[in-house]
Amino acid sequence: MTKPDGHSNDHLENSLGYLLHRAAHIIAATFGDELKADDIPLSVWRVLATLNDRDHQSLSELASHTGAELSYLSRTVAQAEERGFVVRSAQPGDKRATSVCVTPAGRAIVRKFSPLTQTLQKQWLAGIPDADVEATFRTLRIVYQNAVAGASSSSPASRKITVARRVSQRSTSKSGSR
Repeated sequence: MTKPDGHSNDHLENSLGYLLHRAAHIIAATFGDELKADDIPLSVWRVLATLNDRDHQSLSELASHTGAELSYLSRTVAQAEERGFVVRSAQPGDKRATSVCVTPAGRAIVRKFSPLTQTLQKQWLAGIPDADVEATFRTLRIVYQNAVAGASSSSPASRKITVARRVSQRSTSKSGSR
């Protein structure tokens, strides 16, 4: 539809950032409400789910995989550690670097909520053909890679970008050495 000034009303409906933000906001709110029954903050869930998938991460790697700011993530990890869901230890070869790993109690939380995450994902993807879902996931991974590669190092988000690039390079070198 065109407004009287000749501009289209659907500009936002064709904006990747706008649509991703709206979807992510509702998805996070919906799942966060489910976690509240067990007094699990969504930020703690993100750490547990990430470590369950890729255990023994540095705080920088964890920040990149969860999308959290390092200062905020450090508090979240401390909260998870207080509840016995994760442990921190010095990384081999570098006593200054910290590695975070999920405990059996943390894995139990992931196991408990994983069926719900699968059910909710099915609801959110209802009516979308499997091939389109696969294409969407593949596309979003490429969008992320392109965003990291093309972002300016002088932007206010440069710390997140630097961490994301470093983690991406480590992932690429690890998968290339297999």
